Amino acid sequence: MARRAKGEGTLRKRNDGRWEGWFTLGKDVDGKTIRKSVTAKNKSECIAKLEQAKKEYASQQNIFLTHTYLKSSDPTLKEWYDIWMEVFCKAVVKDYTANGYRQRFELYILPMLGECRLREISTVTCQQMLMKLYTDGRDRQRTKKGNGLSISSVNGIRRALNICLQKAVDEGLIVSNPCSKVKLPQGDKHEMKTLKKEEITTFLREAKNSGWYEFYYLELTTGLRLGEICALTWKDFDEKNKTISVNKTVTRIHGENIVSPPKTKSSIRTISLCDECVKLLMELKLKQKPKSKYIFPSPITGDMREPASVTRRLHKIQDRAGLPRIRFHDLRHSFATLSLEQGVDVKTVSHMLGHTDAGFTMNTYMHVTNDMQQQAADTIGGLLEDKTKDLDGDNVIKLDTNAG
Repeated sequence: MARRAKGEGTLRKRNDGRWEGWFTLGKDVDGKTIRKSVTAKNKSECIAKLEQAKKEYASQQNIFLTHTYLKSSDPTLKEWYDIWMEVFCKAVVKDYTANGYRQRFELYILPMLGECRLREISTVTCQQMLMKLYTDGRDRQRTKKGNGLSISSVNGIRRALNICLQKAVDEGLIVSNPCSKVKLPQGDKHEMKTLKKEEITTFLREAKNSGWYEFYYLELTTGLRLGEICALTWKDFDEKNKTISVNKTVTRIHGENIVSPPKTKSSIRTISLCDECVKLLMELKLKQKPKSKYIFPSPITGDMREPASVTRRLHKIQDRAGLPRIRFHDLRHSFATLSLEQGVDVKTVSHMLGHTDAGFTMNTYMHVTNDMQQQAADTIGGLLEDKTKDLDGDNVIKLDTNAG
């Protein structure tokens, strides 16, 4: 089969018999390739859908030229932001990501730079705005001393502004991206907290007393994200093969819980369950009244459980158990840490967590992997030490350095 020319897109036949086609839109701020894909029952239909998708995307790229908001070739940041969100973000990014951009712009960026012309925004302008947020921006959680936003929040604002301005460069509205050369403080990383081995029994005992035993037993044996575990349905549970399928997540957008596919392909995964976990879920399914499509529904509505209510309940369980408060995400860290400490290989843990690659997992849990490497080195060193004890003994053949 002849290769398709550059820009025509790519086709392949999937294992399920359907055809998939995609073409590249570009790269995001982290350098990852962004693609638009379509699927169809046969090859000819897939080619037609792919061509239609390409035409629609091409037309969207030119909308800004005649858009009512863009009244001149010298727009303000606010004018360009409206076009960027309406035209470009809708075509590429997921609702959750777009909502994050919207919040950062409307809360922080536009109040400070919205009326500036794009050509007037310099690296100094961006640097001053971001440092102002770092030192004086309102931080509800007070994660650092003073009234400034945390460095992770400021970095999120920088990324949103950087992506927006880079698209303005791509469309020829400005020559270069003034945000690309901004330098921010390193800041302190959020301390990773985990449940210790001796604390897990105490935690699960109180979870059982509170009616949350199955929920947290599943969490501590799989490391699911909060949105993933709340969105689980009974269709995702395969008791015969002892697996759970992670194919959706719930996120809160504009005050509403939205169920959507996970953000990355690696987050769509099938996870093996231990025998005890399968037993607990089967028992839970039999006694669930009233029946719900969700594995862990709201006891009030029978619909999907609110992620925020899970966090509130977690803190109550921790308080009653006399344990220090940790985030729900730290239970995920607990699963990963314990798995690595018990000798589960990094690649397997990475897959179960839904990470893009094992390298990210290794970097995240460096403290554990370093200990594992030291243990491996000590083990090999001990083995060689046993094997080489007689090297200096009488049984070793010595070379005659005076031989001709």
